[in-house]
Amino acid sequence: MKLLPYPLLALLSLLTLPVQAQATASTMSGAAAPVTAFNYFDPATVDLKALLPDPPADGSPANLKEIDLILEKQQSRTPEEVNRIKREVHLDVYLFDTVLGPWFTAQNVPLTAAFFKKIDDDIYPVILSAKKDWHRPRPPSQDSRVHPPIDLPKNDSYPSGHSTFGTLDALVLAQLVPDLKDQFLARGRQIGDDRVIAGVHFPSDVEAGRTLGKALFDKLMASPAFRVELVLAQQELATARGRQ
Repeated sequence: MKLLPYPLLALLSLLTLPVQAQATASTMSGAAAPVTAFNYFDPATVDLKALLPDPPADGSPANLKEIDLILEKQQSRTPEEVNRIKREVHLDVYLFDTVLGPWFTAQNVPLTAAFFKKIDDDIYPVILSAKKDWHRPRPPSQDSRVHPPIDLPKNDSYPSGHSTFGTLDALVLAQLVPDLKDQFLARGRQIGDDRVIAGVHFPSDVEAGRTLGKALFDKLMASPAFRVELVLAQQELATARGRQ
């Protein structure tokens, strides 16, 4: 087994000491070990109203213009786009296997998989809170001419979770595999754009998701624990990629 460099190992030890000490103290006192509410940053610290603008009001000229664009995309939608949209219904980082290759699976990179799972756990509450705050109906609920090729998600439209995750995952992957940065960013944009082509999001939902994704990436990069695990995931991906 390849040993970690001493400075990195020491930093990992420092980061885990408080948690270990807290858990040990709880065990000794007979109390249950505390559960950490978040991994890298507190979702409650994200000021959504300061970060994102209000979406166009239902029925406003800007809103109607967005619906017209969705209808244009619907009219020109191709079978290839529909197949891609259907695959993207299940949202996870492995949608980027179109960049890295079919070897990019949770089974092949378990440490990286756990890393992105922890990211997801911090991000989902932020997106759900934003959707609840704005409570924007999705395009088919506002115009019956919009016909998605997939089931309409039951949650609200603004901001787009797919666009948020597509942007965020692309930025993280660009840190992990820098030589593929442009391809990751393009794929992340495509994931967001596909939600407009599908008719399940407005363009302004997607743009808000991109803004939110970039802000959440900055939050992650400010976390020492995140940066340590980023290095470990980078090492694992480099090794897995070298086997291809």
